[in-house]
Amino acid sequence: MALSRRALAILLLAPAPAWAESDQERARRALREGRIRPLSEILAIVQPRLGGRVIEVELDEEDGRFVYEFKVMTPRGRIREVEVDAATGEILEIDD
Repeated sequence: MALSRRALAILLLAPAPAWAESDQERARRALREGRIRPLSEILAIVQPRLGGRVIEVELDEEDGRFVYEFKVMTPRGRIREVEVDAATGEILEIDD
């Protein structure tokens, strides 16, 4: 089935669906919209309670809310994962 030129133009000019945007674009949009706080603010809140040095950070969306996932190396060399609400800075879960 061939598409008409008009239908093809509409498809090419239409904005990309939300699922097609990159993680960085999604994070920037959430920050602009005030749905998350900047990573620097979240780190200032939780750093004293992490119990080690942050070695990796990811921003995920879980059940409609954004969550920063920190990988932390403890002073004893263990890796722990800490999930933090990206809007409030509340620690949600710690996995040793």
